[in-house]
Formats: sequence, C-alpha cells, structure tokens
Amino acid sequence: MGYDMELIALILLPFFGGVASLFARGLGRDGERWVALIALSLALVVLLFAVQAGDEGRWLAEHRSDWAPALGVQVILAMDGLSAVLLAMSLGLGIISVIVSWNIPERSGLLNACLCWTVAASNGVFLSFDLLVFAFFWELMLVPAFLLIAVWGHGEREAAALKFLVFNAVAGLGLLAAVFYLGAQGESVTFDAFALAALDLPQGVQVLLLGGFVLAFLVKLPVPPLHAWLPDAHTNAPTAGSILLAGLLLKTGAYGLFRFPPMLFADGMLVLAPYGLVLGAFGSIYGALMACGQTDAKRLVAYTSIAHMSIVLMGICGGVHFSMMGAAVQMVAHGFSASALFLLIGALHDRLGTRDLRELGGLQKNAPRFAATFAIFFSASLAMPGTANFLGEALVITGLFQVNWVFASITLVSLVISVVYATRLFKRIVFGTPHRPGPMQDLTMRDLGPIIVLAIGTLLFGMLPQLLMGPMTIAVDAALAPLAAAGQP
Repeated sequence: MGYDMELIALILLPFFGGVASLFARGLGRDGERWVALIALSLALVVLLFAVQAGDEGRWLAEHRSDWAPALGVQVILAMDGLSAVLLAMSLGLGIISVIVSWNIPERSGLLNACLCWTVAASNGVFLSFDLLVFAFFWELMLVPAFLLIAVWGHGEREAAALKFLVFNAVAGLGLLAAVFYLGAQGESVTFDAFALAALDLPQGVQVLLLGGFVLAFLVKLPVPPLHAWLPDAHTNAPTAGSILLAGLLLKTGAYGLFRFPPMLFADGMLVLAPYGLVLGAFGSIYGALMACGQTDAKRLVAYTSIAHMSIVLMGICGGVHFSMMGAAVQMVAHGFSASALFLLIGALHDRLGTRDLRELGGLQKNAPRFAATFAIFFSASLAMPGTANFLGEALVITGLFQVNWVFASITLVSLVISVVYATRLFKRIVFGTPHRPGPMQDLTMRDLGPIIVLAIGTLLFGMLPQLLMGPMTIAVDAALAPLAAAGQP
C-alpha cells in the first residue's frame, strides 16, 4: 500500500472542522457555521482530487501506517468505487445538514461540531480496513449522533436518544468481541482485515464470529425486530439529525454487511444468508405496513426506511451480481430520497408547527415549490422509472429471481404496499384543503439549494445508471468472488 494522505484528510478535516466550530463564535456572525461548511467542502474537494488521481485497479487510494504496533493496530485505509460514492454522499449530506441547521441559535458551535464529527466518524467507517480501527469509528459515531437527538431534538428527545444509544452500543459489543477473537487467530495478533481474510477458519467458528458482526450491522440498518430505536429517533431528532440518520448512519450498517462478511466469513455467510433473506423479506413487508398506519409524517418516512433497507439486506444476502449491485445502488438512492423527505417535512414543521398528516394539506395552492419537490421524491419513494430508487430495487428483484422467486415476489408485494403509503403521504400533504388560513411561506432559495442537489442525484443516476454502477462494479465483483469460491464443491 502507498501513503496517500488524502484518505486521512477525509477523516481529519471534518473532525478538526468540528473542533474549530466550537471556538469560532469570535469570528463573527455565523462564524461556527461557516467553519463547518468550509471544512466539509474542503474534504469534498480532497475526495474529488483523490478520485481523479486514483490508481487503476480495485483501489483508488490506499494508506497504511502504524498506530499501536505493540497491540497489532494499524491505520489501514482504502477507497474503492463503493467507498468513494458513500464518502461523497457523507460529505454532501454533512454540508446539507449544516445549511438546514443555519437558523438554529442554541449552542450553534456544538451543533456544527456534532454534524462534522458524525461525518468524520462515518468516513472512518467507510475507509478503515483495520478491524479495531473500524470498530473504533463504529462506536465513535454514536456520540455526536446521540447529542444531536438529545440536545436539539423535539418531544421525548432524551428518551429517544438513550434508546438509540443503548440499542447501538450493546450491539456494538458483539462486533468488538468478534473483532478481538478474530484478531487473536493469526500467528501474531493483528486486526488487518486483508491478512485475516486469508485465515482458514472452521465454518462453525465463522458463523459464530459473523453473528457478532451481523448483530451490529442489522441494528444500524435496521431490520425488525432490531429496529425499535429508529422511529423514535427520527420522530424526535432535528431535521439535520434525521438527514444524517437516514442518509448516513443507516448506510454504515449496509456498508458493513456488504464489505466484511463476504471478505472474512464467506463460508459462514453461505450458512446465514438464507436467514438474512427471510429477515429482509419480513422487514420489507413489516416496514411498509407500519408506514401505512402512521399519522406523523416523519414516523411514516422512518418506517419506509425500514422497508427499503430490508430490501438492501435481501440484495446483499442474495449473493449474485444483480442483487448485490442493486443493494449498493439502493444505499445511495435511499440516502438521497429519504434525506430530501426529512428535509421537506422539517421545513413544513418549521412553518406550521405540526407534522400530523391530519392537519396538513393544500400545498399545491399555498406552496407550489413544496408541492413540486414532494412530487419528485414521492416518485422516488414509489421507485418510479427514471429515479435511482427504481434502478436499485429493479436490480435487487432481478437478482432475487435468480436466487428464489418467493423472495423476489415478496419484494414486489412490499413495493405494491409502498404505493399505499406514498400516495397517502402525497395526498394528505399536497392536495386537500389547507388547515391553516392565510398564506404560507414557500421554500426559500436556501431550502431549495440542498433539495435541488438531492433531486439531481435521484434523477441523474436514474436516467444514466452507468454513472453510479460503473464505479461500484469492481467492489461488487470483489465481494462476490469469495462467496463464489466458498460455494464451489
């Protein structure tokens, strides 16, 4: 491996940007916000440079250096096409989160620091291939996310934040235990994922260790019955918190499932994959049905996330090229559409003081920009052709038909149910009679900027799928290779 410092900068720039935000109030009005915005924007420029200057082959950039050599811990960072796409989404959503939080006056320095630190820790997850360092970033990202919900949330924010922390921290212990055990299995203690991938562990041991990894990933995804923290966290989080939860933290769970089980535990994954398909099938139907019964718009979108991320789980467990590629595409597509819906609902709540669908209506009369943007992301939630969501779910379903038509059919049923909740959400908010007399402020240019970016991503990748699939093809093939080798007689 080389010594590309760009990868380290992708973690340190957001981290130190957050630290600087804490002390930036003296720079003048909005100083802490500008510091966070500049740090995240610089990191995005560094990412674009690293991709542009990337090596040919699987890895665009790599870095390896010692951290604690006596303990076998190294800083091993590597970026392929999948990592690059998720890093771009992480930094982009971080910038959007700073913009949508611009007018929050309470503890602005700490707020922007938490936004930057969430992005920094997530970037560490997307880049780390030393398993102990990966687990370090995995646990670290819980802290700023917890503060975002507990300090700047609404309603029962403290209870929601504690539930989020307990679920994810306890599940993370399983990951840590498996990492410690795995690290001790070589000739010398190491947490180098590339070295550990070469171990020839018995299938039973692989299944046991994989269980520790999977528990952490499924809670973060999340999939029923491990999802109980998500609706409460979304309902009570501020808009920026919901954007980072839906667009970023949930994706770390999917990324972990995509990256490490095939690489480290191919034999074990072949054993557990059928159970993952069953769990994903249940989650896709459960999330869709629960979404149909919600009256709180944020809670409704939270349950749709459970349904869509369960489809991602099915794509990964399908273990064929189409389903894995579909899962990777769906990670990005859901990041765009769910973040945009939370942004729009947050803007509505700021203006009307309610997210109750029974008290909303008439946006096509009072706020045409709201109505138009809801229409775009309403189409994405329905996985309409032309959106990235359609591409992701179509690929997953095609792949599942290669594996087992029953799971593919269940996924189709969940999409049919999605028509019910998406139509209900659109009808309640956009049509009908306005419940509040008088004019309502439509989306401002500051609101529209992030939404336009998310809409462009949703439609561009839907219309030109190769732009998204091309960079991720090598990562998908690399994940499939050990599974194919393990499945050979």
